[in-house]
Amino acid sequence: MKRLGADTVLIPGPYSECEKAAHAAAADQGKTFLSPYSDPDVIAGQGTIGLELAEQCPDLAAVFACVGGGGLIGGIGGYLKAQCSGVEIIGCYAENAPAMYECLVKGEIFDVPESETLSDGSAGGIEQGAITFPLCQQVIDRHVLVSETEIAQAMRDTAAHERFIIEGAAGVAVAAALKTASDYRGGKVAVVICGRNVALDTFRAALETAA
Repeated sequence: MKRLGADTVLIPGPYSECEKAAHAAAADQGKTFLSPYSDPDVIAGQGTIGLELAEQCPDLAAVFACVGGGGLIGGIGGYLKAQCSGVEIIGCYAENAPAMYECLVKGEIFDVPESETLSDGSAGGIEQGAITFPLCQQVIDRHVLVSETEIAQAMRDTAAHERFIIEGAAGVAVAAALKTASDYRGGKVAVVICGRNVALDTFRAALETAA
């Protein structure tokens, strides 16, 4: 971001503090705040993954996607629920960062304590009034939580068998699919590999954890 000319400000603390600071900066500077997940256009863009899945495999039994703020699974699930009958949308969460899961269980958005996780891309609280919350309530059929060891093992297995280096959030979806594989035996499933943005040291540590 800096190389492209942006002025970046590092905010200490959890992700929720970053959102508060960004809202305040936007108000002070008269600029528009764009949420990385709670935005109709962002969700629609991520929903095109659902379109591609439907075109490539119209008889999917299930789709696994990591859940952070809910924009990714909200977009994918929203499209597939409207266009494909019978597909199950599986929300995948790191046990150490289950903000959306806990909010869905309680039925309201609240501050959920989180611990350090390999899935840093999905960590962080849910903003009050997030449009992804009711969307996740509508489209997610099943929730699967995975441990840090399971995430690390998924990252290792994907590197070993598929020659893909994936980040922790993608590892969450892979781990959830592996954990529940027997439930979908004989069916076609899709696992959304949502990113490869992982530091080399973090990836090495994950491999050592899974060894």
